[in-house]
Amino acid sequence: MTDITPALATELVGELDADLAEAGRLGKIARYLRGNHDKPYMPRGAKKEYEHLADRAVTNWLPLVSETFAKGLFVDGLRLPKATSNAEAWAFWQRNGMDARQTIAHRGALEYGTSYVLVLPGDTAPVIRPLSPLKSAAWYAEDDDEYPEVAISLDGTTRDKKRLLSVYSATERVRFELAAGDGAKWTEIERTDHGIGYTPFVRFRDRLDGEAVGVISPLITLQDRVNEIVFATLIALQYASFRQRWATGLAIPLDDDGNPVEPFQAAVDRLWVSEDSDAKFGDFAQTDISGHINLTEAAVRTMAAIAQISPSVLMGDMVNVSGDALARLEASTQRKLDSLETLFGESWELVFRTAARVGNLEEISDDAQVRWRDSEARSLAATVDALGKQAQMLQVPVEALWEQIPGVTDQDVERWKSMKASDPFAQLANELTGATAESAETLTAAEPEAE
Repeated sequence: MTDITPALATELVGELDADLAEAGRLGKIARYLRGNHDKPYMPRGAKKEYEHLADRAVTNWLPLVSETFAKGLFVDGLRLPKATSNAEAWAFWQRNGMDARQTIAHRGALEYGTSYVLVLPGDTAPVIRPLSPLKSAAWYAEDDDEYPEVAISLDGTTRDKKRLLSVYSATERVRFELAAGDGAKWTEIERTDHGIGYTPFVRFRDRLDGEAVGVISPLITLQDRVNEIVFATLIALQYASFRQRWATGLAIPLDDDGNPVEPFQAAVDRLWVSEDSDAKFGDFAQTDISGHINLTEAAVRTMAAIAQISPSVLMGDMVNVSGDALARLEASTQRKLDSLETLFGESWELVFRTAARVGNLEEISDDAQVRWRDSEARSLAATVDALGKQAQMLQVPVEALWEQIPGVTDQDVERWKSMKASDPFAQLANELTGATAESAETLTAAEPEAE
């Protein structure tokens, strides 16, 4: 059993703060997602103009990568085997506003590799709170353990600048505060028995066979490459977009000290004129930046390939694309989403089992499954046509096909079932269909057997 003390709190927060530093494991990713990238290389003693261009060269593609996957992940229900409606524990999900809050767990695991969901007893229902990996951490005895030995969550800062911290073990939650100023120490302010029997953190990881680093960390080098190319393009635009002129056959004037004076001031709105008949003027060739643009597109496409998303999502060059063509473009993304739904689905099922125990509900069976909203790109007309053929040719009940329509929620299905049940014409049609089927069976049974 872990003994929670101020010394342990100091040690655990120190490890998290080290990860959150600008060069730390989490801090660097957070910095790049905010657009605070390492500047492109500049020679020592570079002018202010170069630094200005380096700042403008940052083109932050990384948030779009995680956003693409996060938009396709949405838990829409929890089903027990052979059940036609959500399990009782689904009420805890709705009561905690998890339709919106689930994205915290998904984005955290996508961007940083690991995130957590806290489940605690509440007044009327269990409290379910997804936690950002920037504000929480957990330590496990074995890598495959369901629950950690100890975990922490940063609970914010008070108006008088005191940091608040909660440390969780298998039996209790201990809250600490740290006053502002050097030399301050963590002080215990509250100790509560949560009575669960294990540390109430559920972990979400983007992979199980190795270190979970998320989808952003492997792309940072490519993001730097894009910034370097854009920087070179801006330099070419800055210094070569205005053609440099030259002049020969001129008498160079001198100042009072005998130093040569530049005869002309080059500018877009200035014209060079000379009375000297031997004077000749010309300009240098314009710099072609098409190569820079092609390099930028190639780097972005490489980033998209490694991230397993369609290059068109990043490049924005999809025009008049059919539903089938869009589905082919997003096939790689969809396969990645299927893998993430499997990984995150197991974690959400553990969250529901934990909430059921905390809420004194019947134990949820291990073969219960969360339902994910269908976000795959496909033609609605083709989908409805296929579902209609299943109903007519395969005799699949129509009600069972409603939930397979893209964008339809469980609430929509329940409402449709209620509307159908209250429709007298639909009830009459069902009764007539049943009566017809019974009559046909009776006539078949009454027919004499052929001798």
